[in-house]
Amino acid sequence: MGLPYSKQINAAFDQVTPLVAAGYQVLQTTRDISILLAAIQVLTVLLLALILVALLALLITVNPDLEHERQAVVTPAIKWIAGVAEWMSQFSLAFAVMLGVVAAGCLIGGLAGMWYTSRDPTLQVQEDTETTGADVEELKGDDIEAIKKGETKQ
Repeated sequence: MGLPYSKQINAAFDQVTPLVAAGYQVLQTTRDISILLAAIQVLTVLLLALILVALLALLITVNPDLEHERQAVVTPAIKWIAGVAEWMSQFSLAFAVMLGVVAAGCLIGGLAGMWYTSRDPTLQVQEDTETTGADVEELKGDDIEAIKKGETKQ
């Protein structure tokens, strides 16, 4: 009487194994997307903070009642920005472009390295293809084969 149930259990394992592998792939993709969204949110917060600072500086600059605050806050900041721009103008434009390219390359390389190391290269399910019998056999683990052969200690 145990034999028909064993066949049903084996058939259930055969059907569930590719689904588990596909579910794992979906979880990996979801994690990658969530990391990307978190990075986008951090950049958005930084840009909004810069916009807020610029608007406050503009408000202080335009308001005639805040002349003292303008001289204490806005003028030193503008002087610092002008000093940095003057320092950068001493270098050639090619050096500035090269520095920007190297910085962007480091950023992109770092992000690509983090993305590549976060992926699991041992499990690669091809998209847009039908799962064939050979693919199902590839996805099966040793534990399922042991159950089929009756070599498990249950």
